[in-house]
Amino acid sequence: MARERVTKLRILFVAGNKNSAKFLSDPAFIYRCQNPALALSDKGHDVKCIHYKDLSQQKNPVDLIIFHRPCFRDLKARWLLSAELKKRRKQGTVLMADFDDLVFNPAFAEFSPGVINGFVSLQQTQKNFAQHAKTLNYFDALTVSTQPLKTFAAQQFNSNNIFWLPNSPHFLWQDKAPAPDHSGTFDICYLPGTRSHDKDFALITEPLADFLAEHQNARLNITGVLDKARFSDRLQGLTQQILWQEKQPYSNYWQVVNRGNLHLAPLQDTAFNRCKSALKAIEANFFNRPVIASPIPDMQRFASPGVQLAETENDWYQELKSNYQRSEQTHALRERVLTQYAPQQHAADIIKHYEQLQR
Repeated sequence: MARERVTKLRILFVAGNKNSAKFLSDPAFIYRCQNPALALSDKGHDVKCIHYKDLSQQKNPVDLIIFHRPCFRDLKARWLLSAELKKRRKQGTVLMADFDDLVFNPAFAEFSPGVINGFVSLQQTQKNFAQHAKTLNYFDALTVSTQPLKTFAAQQFNSNNIFWLPNSPHFLWQDKAPAPDHSGTFDICYLPGTRSHDKDFALITEPLADFLAEHQNARLNITGVLDKARFSDRLQGLTQQILWQEKQPYSNYWQVVNRGNLHLAPLQDTAFNRCKSALKAIEANFFNRPVIASPIPDMQRFASPGVQLAETENDWYQELKSNYQRSEQTHALRERVLTQYAPQQHAADIIKHYEQLQR
């Protein structure tokens, strides 16, 4: 028998990352959990964001648990978490797992950016992915950030209970206005965020060097971590046109996104990257900043005018020139991004799928 429709839900968003002290500063958790949580709270639902180590301390019954990247890191964690999830299910809680990267199939561990850039061993990454995979059967449904990720998830989980919930601009950015450009220079922004994008950036160092050498009023603004040793020799020779900034806390990140004439989002063509979200475009377009990006499937949703897709070095060079020559600022990108998907739609879809699973 179907349950009576609930107007106010009790919901827990649970972080699965290792560091319990920093889960609220993890951008993946912020977008996949905190963002819809704020929209759900705004609609009157009772919502909390917690770390998995604190799950057993939540004594009150809840209607829905959304577990971001659930992982059994060792036998003790597996025993404790599996027991807690089984108990919650017996209490009538619907259990969803959320994945925003291809991290649940060890067969694709070799394509993980950490492995490709030499920061994590293939063996350890295969182990991590296998631990994610072991959790899948504990959940009633999976939510994923991209359509390719849904396709891969369907190889290991009931496809009827896999739901595509794309990323959206942050709920707290709604009152942040796009900043006008009065710099007098042509500012190109690259925001790697983590240190695992060296080889992605290497794809575009030559066209960037060509462009910067030809346009003395152009600057490359890098916020995050990159290995300068992997820059091309010509790009290393243009340091007077390259500005560096350390990775910023998320509370300040919107100010980094809300600047520049153009943003860049290069990615190597791998199975892992083809499953990634168009988050760089979502963020930049929200502030009316266009993006040149590698043509991963999710980026294609935002194609021109918000995103110009580039595969070859010549593509990147030509798009850099085209954006430089385009003097007018595009003012309609924010509306287009919100039409694609907004935090409120993310929240509404969570409720819709919860009710679907209750039937």
